Amino acid sequence: MLRFVAWSIQWSVALVVFVLVMAGAGYYVFMYAIEGGQHVAVPNIIEMAVTDAAARLGESGLEMGRQTPVPHPTIPKYYVISQRPAAGKVVRAGRRIDTVVSMGLDFLKAPDLRNMTLEDARRAVTQARFRLGSLARIPSSAARDTVLGQDPPPGGELASQGDIHLLLSAGTQRASDMMPDLRGMKITDIAAVMAPYGATLVANETDIPDAPLDVVLGQNPLPETLIYPNQVVTYDYKPSRQTEAPTQRFQADVRHQMPYDWYGRDVRVDVVDRSGARQTVWRKPPSFDDESRSTYVAGTAIRMPVTYIDEAVVEINVDNKVEASYRLKAGGAPQVLGAGAAALPQAPPSTSPSPL
Repeated sequence: MLRFVAWSIQWSVALVVFVLVMAGAGYYVFMYAIEGGQHVAVPNIIEMAVTDAAARLGESGLEMGRQTPVPHPTIPKYYVISQRPAAGKVVRAGRRIDTVVSMGLDFLKAPDLRNMTLEDARRAVTQARFRLGSLARIPSSAARDTVLGQDPPPGGELASQGDIHLLLSAGTQRASDMMPDLRGMKITDIAAVMAPYGATLVANETDIPDAPLDVVLGQNPLPETLIYPNQVVTYDYKPSRQTEAPTQRFQADVRHQMPYDWYGRDVRVDVVDRSGARQTVWRKPPSFDDESRSTYVAGTAIRMPVTYIDEAVVEINVDNKVEASYRLKAGGAPQVLGAGAAALPQAPPSTSPSPL
């Protein structure tokens, strides 16, 4: 009996020792094999060449992670701009360090804007990561505000966010008169003043402290500059909400119901303004995921708020074919024109649409 008790105690002690050893081994595996081993401090690799930064991380038991290239005006190309985790932070060995790497000034090629309308050129310049510079106009047989030339020329090198200057057509019409000074006038008087010029008035609300209410505060074009027939004249004023400002800028909500499942269709909404300039204001490419299949089904509708001057046409394009058109004019309700109909002169479509 005593021998059995002693044997039981020995096996119990052996079992406890075995459990402790296994627990210690599991803790070791968890802390080192899974968690990455010992702790190390992240070195500072900012403004180091990528190759040197990778070597420095390797010396500390770390690895180079994702590299995000961006342009930078001062840090040389292929040098580290920033890092994550930051220098000095304690991490486990084997951790990957993500970096943002300079691509230098990032010189790009200027797009070819020739023969585009001004609005199409604006979109193309923005999409190409440039800015629109100065505008100059000369008489030309081309439609007014058609791009005749540019600086730098197409294909010319230009830094990211650099300016592209445009030479535009002034059309064949001559300036009809000099722009009157509207500043200080009551907004209720300016429609009569501008009526002989055939201009389009567009109001811009402002909120300048202590400015008089319902009075023209600024204008474009400036006084004593040449104006052309049908030119858009914008003016700034601070509204009292008691007087309606004369304007030919309107907003409408266009609704088009889709009679079929359209998750697998390419759908585009274009707005053609009164001069024929076209702008893509919304686009949905074909998509076949579960969310799209349950969202873009028969009976759902496209609802699109549209801001326009005087008049415009909204086109619903499905797979690059016009399915429906809606005419907007002077703030009235959208008028259905039908598939393929167009009530305004058409300009060539932009080669680089701007989906929202």
